[in-house]
Amino acid sequence: MIHRLPFLIVLAVLALVAQASLVHAEQIKLADAPDGTKGRFLQGEVVEVKPDGFTFKLTETGGVIFLRWNQVDSALKKRLLNEKDPDEGLNLEVLIDGARLELATGDVLMGTVVLQGANYVVTNLDSPRGKTIASEDVLEGGYMPNVKIPATVLKTPEETLKIAEEQRAPLESARQFYELARIADRMGLYEAAKDYVSIGLGMTPDKKLQTRLEEYNVRLDELIRQRDLLNALTEARKAAAKHVYQLALNSLNDAKKKYNPTGEVLVKFEETYNEINDDFSKYVITEWYNQLKIVARNKTKDKKLTWQEGRNWALRELENEVRQAIALRTGGEINDIKARFVARVKEEISMKKISFEETGFYDVVGGHLPSAGNKPNPNGTQPARGPNPGQPGGDRPRNPGPGGSNRSVGPVDGDRDELPQSSDRFQEKPKEGGSSSPSPQEIEDFIRKAKEAYDKAQADRQKQGQGQDLSKLKVPVSCPSIDDWWKTLSRTAKANWLVAIYVRFGGTMTVYEQEYWDIKYK
Repeated sequence: MIHRLPFLIVLAVLALVAQASLVHAEQIKLADAPDGTKGRFLQGEVVEVKPDGFTFKLTETGGVIFLRWNQVDSALKKRLLNEKDPDEGLNLEVLIDGARLELATGDVLMGTVVLQGANYVVTNLDSPRGKTIASEDVLEGGYMPNVKIPATVLKTPEETLKIAEEQRAPLESARQFYELARIADRMGLYEAAKDYVSIGLGMTPDKKLQTRLEEYNVRLDELIRQRDLLNALTEARKAAAKHVYQLALNSLNDAKKKYNPTGEVLVKFEETYNEINDDFSKYVITEWYNQLKIVARNKTKDKKLTWQEGRNWALRELENEVRQAIALRTGGEINDIKARFVARVKEEISMKKISFEETGFYDVVGGHLPSAGNKPNPNGTQPARGPNPGQPGGDRPRNPGPGGSNRSVGPVDGDRDELPQSSDRFQEKPKEGGSSSPSPQEIEDFIRKAKEAYDKAQADRQKQGQGQDLSKLKVPVSCPSIDDWWKTLSRTAKANWLVAIYVRFGGTMTVYEQEYWDIKYK
């Protein structure tokens, strides 16, 4: 790349000299007259665009005039008002062919990946001699060859910049050189960025881009002068590229105290800090969703784990372990990790799906299947019931809903319909005058409060999706108890069920829709 710059600069200078009198000059057409007379053309330069018109400097006289929009051709008005911001639509990515390897830990390795026997060997700039990964540590379907990866994974910054040039050839516009300058800047190649800016300025850019390039040139001068802090910025970016975001942010804070940056370097520092901080939050959000199933699957390694233990763990510990896993990777603090995830902009996140599955939709998660199971009597007539009324499989439905549907309040032992608590319940009064019977008013108040509490509980459950109408779901004549069902599941199926409990009842996720056992959430 560098060997081409002198040649490009010479071309730009020659073009500038040859067209010195035409810099920013353009020909505009005035509007046609009411009598049909064609509007004449003016040669000059657009100085400033305003809501009601624009200032135009005439080439012939050097005078400046103000033209309103109704005085010029409508196409010119459209072009000037819709002039693009120089930063809009910039493509700062440099991608090349490579491969990805997603590990069971949630880590992602990129570079050149080769399968050797039972292992994968990953080669990249950080591991030039190759890093060996056992196949069992790779997620199913986690090896993805022939994908695009950032060039910086395999190439040095200088090599990456040369690739960026080649991918954007032919280089014919000031905007292309501005884009290359931004790419060079992001990799700490500030001298190269300044060279690109100089070329761009010599290619008669539009006024907005020229202003941006001139401002950028000043900033780059200042950045080059304060090299020590720039080195700290470069090292912070390297740490962020390895997802050690908190280390990157801490190093930037230390550098700020040590070097006390000012002017353009301070602006650059703040831009870098904010960019890394934003990338940190994006990584936390992505990893939070990824780690749910990974952490849950690790939990199901315990073959003695019961569904009750798994359910309680999903509600009380799953989130903590997800936070700890992300904190370990990023160097972050677990409360900050949680805060970053909670602050996610849900509109920017794709809808996620999880399911209890039809065979796992038991009453303990609000489903229709009795936890005790259904087993035909020896005569094959009616399913056997559990021995205790009010318990799963008992003679009395637990928390019957409208139409008699049998459903559970939720996944926690002891849940029940909300009735007025101790101070609101009817209590027998001490005998006075030989009578202990409640008054009619007391009975009426008790009934009213009980109804209000029940209605509120029903409304809350309906709002949360727990109040589904399960009347269309038929309990099979024969279905296993939840204990027997749990024993038949694979580790992955158990993990998914635990994640569904966390999503549905944990409180951190936003459930957008629940259709029986299937849940959509963000």
